[in-house]
Amino acid sequence: MNMFGNMKKFAIEYQFLPSPYEEEEVLQNSWGIFRLWVAGYDICEYTINDDKKPYEWNLIHIVEWLCNNLEFILGYDPFPLPVQGDNILELIQESDKFESEEDDELYLWYQAKNSWLFRHSWFSSRAGSMLASVYFRRNRNYIEVAWNNNFFEDKQIFFTNPKGSYAVPKADFKKTIFDFLDNILSNLETKLGRDAKIGDQSITGLQKKVSMLK
Repeated sequence: MNMFGNMKKFAIEYQFLPSPYEEEEVLQNSWGIFRLWVAGYDICEYTINDDKKPYEWNLIHIVEWLCNNLEFILGYDPFPLPVQGDNILELIQESDKFESEEDDELYLWYQAKNSWLFRHSWFSSRAGSMLASVYFRRNRNYIEVAWNNNFFEDKQIFFTNPKGSYAVPKADFKKTIFDFLDNILSNLETKLGRDAKIGDQSITGLQKKVSMLK
């Protein structure tokens, strides 16, 4: 396994594995195990049918989402709605209480919320997998990592650490994320070539996005 960071604080671990499916080249070559360590817990680990599992899927979905959204996580993109909360989970909970008799106000409120979540949570890029619902946002010189996966319990899927929030020093977060992305993109480039397409982007294009934020 390739590990980046300090697993007692914040770390990423991954390993490519042979894909069990016949898929297009990029998906097939990015299949593997992914662990996100926060305060000593792999928050992507879950149990189903009494079998504890790491997250295993096409890792390119996580990689692409991070490359496209790091500028919002590291930059100045605060939660857009006028609610109070000590962490992301509380902000989301408070924003969900909003009511209005005006349809346009309801639309604008929840559109603002959902647009922000799309930029700050990779859950929309899970591609049908059991990817943990994790949020990232900058709070001064820290990056808050928050997660809430209790809703999976309705499907008899139980995450080892289902809910929490943790502040990672921004410098530590950046080093871990960039080391991970540099390594996995380099490995994908070796496998597929620098011009391999990931959606409408190339590996080289994703590498350029990452390098601009270092």
